[in-house]
Amino acid sequence: MQDQGYVTGGVGKWHMGTADHQHPDALGYSDWYGFLGGGLMYYPLDHPSYNGRYLEKTRPWGQRDMHHTMPMLHNGRQVKWHQYLTRELTDDGIRFIEKNRDQPFFLFVSYNAPHEYLEAPAETIAKYPPETMTRVPGVPAKSRSIYAAMVDEMDQGIGRLMETLDRLELSDNTVVWFLSDHGGLKRTSDNRPLRGAKGNAYEGGLRVPFIVRWPARIKPGTVLRHPVTSLDIGATSLALAGGDLQQAGLHGRDIASYMTGQSTDAPHDVLYWHTGRSPEDVSGVLRDGDYKLLAQRGRIQLFNLKDDPTESADLARSDPQRAERMLTEWKALNSNNRPPLWGGEKSRRTKNNYQYADYEWLKGTPHYKAEDAKQVQQ
Repeated sequence: MQDQGYVTGGVGKWHMGTADHQHPDALGYSDWYGFLGGGLMYYPLDHPSYNGRYLEKTRPWGQRDMHHTMPMLHNGRQVKWHQYLTRELTDDGIRFIEKNRDQPFFLFVSYNAPHEYLEAPAETIAKYPPETMTRVPGVPAKSRSIYAAMVDEMDQGIGRLMETLDRLELSDNTVVWFLSDHGGLKRTSDNRPLRGAKGNAYEGGLRVPFIVRWPARIKPGTVLRHPVTSLDIGATSLALAGGDLQQAGLHGRDIASYMTGQSTDAPHDVLYWHTGRSPEDVSGVLRDGDYKLLAQRGRIQLFNLKDDPTESADLARSDPQRAERMLTEWKALNSNNRPPLWGGEKSRRTKNNYQYADYEWLKGTPHYKAEDAKQVQQ
């Protein structure tokens, strides 16, 4: 996008590495405001509700606490923030749009909400009393109440971003994509009638909302039935900006003609996922038309999603030839994946080098520990 003359901005969650060469600033973002971990507490760590719990580290934290207490950064430098996180990220997204209104821009807003931990402003939670929440097996009504408030806050934030585009008269020429990265979490969400949730490859874990706003080209209320993938966002964005998809080597497809109704053909013949924890782990999904193959470490399941969207009728035994053909195709696609860039990390990991590092942007936080620098960098 930068090669096509776009200024590139990012706001929010990164979760793709904390080493200097893995920062968004080193990977194509000219302006990035957010956090590098898998999540973040929704208020600054000195907020009264935390009772000082996260200001000092008296013992090693668990993985989730460690991820969610990283500092907020703007272009690699720590910054202070003072409000509910979703509102903070929205404000910075608006700042970026206003700053770059007169030039082509690409903005990635990766909200933390409604990721755990469950936190929201009291006045928003009050809009969703626990006793009014839909009953979901295994999910406390109080959790549903807070979760609803978190989604409400995110919805308000997205509305403010859309209002900014309208106010600056940028809406007609701006493509807005909205999606989730996975299905709802079991502890908070109701994915019914779909089977499964975040962390597995059933439709409740894979299928997510995917909405596009492009007033000049897409009629509001249009519903498209053929499945697409988040990988298509990068490919379509680059194509619309005038880039060369073949040269870029992206795995997604340009779906602009499908979105705008110029084409009614399915953008993909098949969709492929690898869900295993290692390249050798034969676990993943192949979607071919209405059929979905799910392989989990040697166990094969086959479903017809048109007839059986709840994935309750396994067809692997009654249609073994289709299952075998799809597994062979999955393996062929899997063999074309890039090899891993590193390995053996678990065997070398200790509590200290997992918890600490000597990065400059960690100074002043419980995560900074200079004596572990050499071990962390190896």
